[in-house]
Amino acid sequence: LLEPKRSLALGVFLKQVKRPVRQIVQDIQEGVGAPYGAEKLLELSRMLPGAAEVARLRSFTGSPRQLADP
Repeated sequence: LLEPKRSLALGVFLKQVKRPVRQIVQDIQEGVGAPYGAEKLLELSRMLPGAAEVARLRSFTGSPRQLADP
């Protein structure tokens, strides 16, 4: 559902930070940025999906298991 280039960049990012996705999401929701640093958070913000990707993600009705892990 994400553009291939963005999906690849996200996969690389996740390997670099070496944290589970759920932990990253929780840290962001709680405002915990120290484990990542400003540079990594800025990099992550550049990977946010665009409006078209958000629409595709929101309209997805299949099982999350069909989606590949980043």
